[in-house]
Amino acid sequence: MHRLLVLAVLTSAVLFSACGSGGESTECLTGGSGTLQVNVTGLPASTPGKVTVTGPGGPQELTSSRTLTVTSGSYTLTAGIVAASHPLVRTAFRADATPNPVCVHEGQNTTVAVAYAPIGSSGKLWTSNGSGGSAPLLGFSADVLGTSGSPAATVAATTAGAEGSAFDREGNLWVVGATAADPPVLRLPASALGTSGRKTADISLTDGPLEGGFPRARALAFDASGNLWVSVVFNNKIVRYTSEQLATSGSPTPSVEFSGLEGPSGLAFDSAGNLWVAFMGADRVARYNASRLGASSMASPDLVIEAQTPPPVIGTLRAPTGLAFDVSGNLWVNFNGTLTRLTPGEQVGSGSITVTPTVQVGLSVTALPDGLVFDESGNLWFALSAGQFGRLGPSQLTSSGSKTPEVIITSPDVAYTGWFSLYPAPAGLPLYHRLP
Repeated sequence: MHRLLVLAVLTSAVLFSACGSGGESTECLTGGSGTLQVNVTGLPASTPGKVTVTGPGGPQELTSSRTLTVTSGSYTLTAGIVAASHPLVRTAFRADATPNPVCVHEGQNTTVAVAYAPIGSSGKLWTSNGSGGSAPLLGFSADVLGTSGSPAATVAATTAGAEGSAFDREGNLWVVGATAADPPVLRLPASALGTSGRKTADISLTDGPLEGGFPRARALAFDASGNLWVSVVFNNKIVRYTSEQLATSGSPTPSVEFSGLEGPSGLAFDSAGNLWVAFMGADRVARYNASRLGASSMASPDLVIEAQTPPPVIGTLRAPTGLAFDVSGNLWVNFNGTLTRLTPGEQVGSGSITVTPTVQVGLSVTALPDGLVFDESGNLWFALSAGQFGRLGPSQLTSSGSKTPEVIITSPDVAYTGWFSLYPAPAGLPLYHRLP
């Protein structure tokens, strides 16, 4: 929530000075009544705002411009982030911020402007991009992703990393560093991601368990409290940084460490707050119960799943990387190019179990998927072969077999895509950066 830029328009110089605008008095008196005119601008006509007016008499919620008759006194306006509808990726809007309240005087009108503007990182599908592409981080506007084609990237950002990405609730993009010379974990501010060019991280995490070997950090995920979890490959750990530790750059000591693991890769949280991990080195997917995420441990996960192919050739599915939950609570796992669905019923229990998922989707032998992400319509996006990425539609995710993605994007900016993310997340997904 953000305090809003307010423009107080009062009907006399004496009353204007009572709000601290250069006169002798800064007192804002209560008693009697006046009017507060709230003008909400910058949103599409079909998108409601989210403005809270707080002052004498309690809070009032507004979705559009209104004139309120209120008790005179001091009022604070806050505005929440809102999102315009779109079938693939929504655009989110945030209002300008200032710390000052506004004064409503008895018998007078005060006008407040609530100016929304798009958040630069929203409304796009983001992907990491390998060597040979136009930039390490590419953003494609939702409007160019409706059908197969060859669009240029809407944003081509030169960054110090782009893999393992995760958005926070404000639309800032957290990524892992690309090389040993880069910070292991860094934040790209939302405001910088509306245009192409070189981008500088405003927050970075270094040292401690994040450094000392290679590969370093592999994947990132936020839990429901805004803590950032990081899988670190070289030392076989998963570490947690609290939201307070993420406020500034530095070398904080992780608040939680899970150690003694085997090649941790993708991370995801389910709707109950349990942490799921793809153990690429062990060919397993595992669950850590939410109840044990507050303390460090070397103990085994609460549930370890070995996934197998169906008859007649039964074998273990290998090298899981990307994880993503859909709106029905199914966990989708990329097993080295086979996209596999683990139903809620297959996610329960404890100890080590073996399952044969009923949906296993094969792709072209040239496809190189890594991270996975679902959009607003339930399409699943992932990397394909050189120069391409694509999506499977919801109807393609209900049965096994070799599938050709219903949309394939072949972009001149793409070399090899890898990790995908979007902001805001759909409301029905168990992601920290989802919006209603």
